[in-house]
Amino acid sequence: MEINEKNVSSAVDDVQNFNYNTKHPTSTTVCFGFGAMADQMSHQAFQFLVFSYYYAVVGLRVDVLAGAFILFAIWDSINDPLLGPLSDRTKSRFGRRGFWILVITVPFGLINIFLFTPPMFWSNSIDSPLWNTVYMIVIIMLYDLFYTVFSSNQLALFPEMFKTDKARARANKFKNIMTIVGLLLGFVFPTVLISNLVPTETVSAQEVNSMYVTTGIVICILVVIFGFLFFKFGMKEDPTHITKPDEMLGIFESLKITLKNKTFLIFVSANLFVWFIFKMLTTIISLYGIHVLGITDGNILLTVMLLAAFLTAAAMFPFMEWLGNKFGMRKAFMMTTSFWILALVPFFFLDNLPILAIVCMMFVGVGLSGTMFFVDIIIGRVIDEDELKTGRRRQGAYYGVNALINRYSTILVFLAVAGVLSGYGWGEYIVGASLEEASGIASGLKLLMSPISIVGLLMVLFFLWKFPLHGRRWEIVQRQLKEKRAQNQ
Repeated sequence: MEINEKNVSSAVDDVQNFNYNTKHPTSTTVCFGFGAMADQMSHQAFQFLVFSYYYAVVGLRVDVLAGAFILFAIWDSINDPLLGPLSDRTKSRFGRRGFWILVITVPFGLINIFLFTPPMFWSNSIDSPLWNTVYMIVIIMLYDLFYTVFSSNQLALFPEMFKTDKARARANKFKNIMTIVGLLLGFVFPTVLISNLVPTETVSAQEVNSMYVTTGIVICILVVIFGFLFFKFGMKEDPTHITKPDEMLGIFESLKITLKNKTFLIFVSANLFVWFIFKMLTTIISLYGIHVLGITDGNILLTVMLLAAFLTAAAMFPFMEWLGNKFGMRKAFMMTTSFWILALVPFFFLDNLPILAIVCMMFVGVGLSGTMFFVDIIIGRVIDEDELKTGRRRQGAYYGVNALINRYSTILVFLAVAGVLSGYGWGEYIVGASLEEASGIASGLKLLMSPISIVGLLMVLFFLWKFPLHGRRWEIVQRQLKEKRAQNQ
């Protein structure tokens, strides 16, 4: 369908006032957020703990870890784009997305425990780098499979339940508050349960490992509880979005159309670097706290630093809604990304200054808030335009390919981490390092935390600047989509 410019001047007001679906009560919107909460709680704990765990506790070399995570990302790039279209084509009495959430929630919870049970902690007879490496590769691939099934389905439901920028902005406030709770549980809770994130001369790897396992058990329980609350009370699928069998696209045909969408490719390129920055920060923040900020007496200051970022992000959501409505979602996203760049500059100069780092993390929280708020709104626009052109609602396909491309951020992160840490003499983690050795890892972590991360955010700005679905073009899409849906009711 070609987009024309008929009556464009009144498009925005008309579309915002047009109720595509019954307005969901606040209780439903909050319960919808439980899906994002379980998702982020598990995934960010994974991102926060797994590298440090297998590097410092299990003792694998950083280049081995980089290779393992590259294999992981390749596997991820295979399962992500296939699971999204499969979800679009699912028919069951529980709905398209509900069926998958129901069957995957328990396995998704349990895998959080098995992340921290490598062979070296089973028996001394199988304590070898090879077996521990093989175990790690297999278990993180299984984790990703279960996580992708859960995440892609809960994400795909967002633009289906909330159909306009106004509705999505309102829902995002509640969803992102739940997301922040999940982030806090995923990042902060482990620092409470794990008193030593890495072994020391007085705390053995076995003792540290038991704390990681306890953390995995707690996350498992919470994922199962909130996953089922999301399924029972937060999922309201739109039956009008179910495509008739004779109108369904094949999985590979759907992927082909998705990958030819230039607007989507520009968006997903920006999101690739968003995830590069986020994964970089979450991967190295514990080591940065220990070796740059000098947080060695427990983890309370690291906990406070993470709280500063996430609570600031949560507090800024109403401001993000105002900013997006005032300047447009794309422009507001660019503004908060620019602020995040400035916020990362001080982290190159914070040696042994943990209190000042806490203040700086509050400013990082402002940039994080913008990323969390605007990404789903902007990808919702891409999906809306695709519906106008194809006559089908294919959010599963788009979120699947989005996940595929975003997983390559893992490769970028671990190539950067492995290259920098190996270059500074930390190919293997050194327990009881000398002052000279410690200065090497501190320099590498500062380079990763500030200059390299800033370059990634500059790439986000570039692709947002190129993103075309805003202003007059977006007004036209809204108008045409409103008319098309009205005709189909």
